[in-house]
Amino acid sequence: MTINYQRLLEDSFDYTGDALRGGWMHWLRLIVFTIVFPLIYGYFVRIMRGDVPAPDLGGWGRLFVDGLKLLVVYLAYIGLMLLVAMGLMGGAGILAGQNGLVAGIVALVSFVLLILIWLVAQMAAVRFAKMESLREAFNIPAVLAQIQRIGWGSYIFSQVILQIVLMLFMMVLVSLVFLVTGLIGLVAGIIGIFLLPVLMLAVSLVVYIFQYRYNTLVYESGAAGSPSVTVAP
Repeated sequence: MTINYQRLLEDSFDYTGDALRGGWMHWLRLIVFTIVFPLIYGYFVRIMRGDVPAPDLGGWGRLFVDGLKLLVVYLAYIGLMLLVAMGLMGGAGILAGQNGLVAGIVALVSFVLLILIWLVAQMAAVRFAKMESLREAFNIPAVLAQIQRIGWGSYIFSQVILQIVLMLFMMVLVSLVFLVTGLIGLVAGIIGIFLLPVLMLAVSLVVYIFQYRYNTLVYESGAAGSPSVTVAP
């Protein structure tokens, strides 16, 4: 299946701007959500669920619970990645004393498996949000079937594009943060130092909203297996 990567990027940028649009109270609530991190993860669940326009910040109890569930999903997949890494790399370490080539092959296989688990985890998180079921995040056959509908090549390429865009995005935003805090520091001294972590939280928020919207659209490009996501105008 062919993915319109340009449309994905444009929609994700527009969606992120819409999510961040609002007065200082809106931004303050977002910063508080980021500090009380289950709340912001619950907000990410709403994004992956397909809310258009960008979801509001109401219903803190539901946000908190959904955020905890999403954290469980990520911790489970991270735990799996660590087990695989320790098992295979431990084996590679034993083999290194006997056969360097075999050890190198095992290390390469470990790396590939970790990437595959990470790729599955991205779509598993979206599936959990859309199906509103924690169990569905671990329905591996269904997640793999969704990726198959997207197309493994298209999916992997979409993630390569995402990582490149996020890297450039972060470079620009972090540079602006240091520029702003540096200028404020020259004028107001220690205020610039205290402002730095707040602005870095804001940067991370921008990046995550973009990423979750992007991955939601990638998931939806597989069409079957979930309700359709309306693309933001």
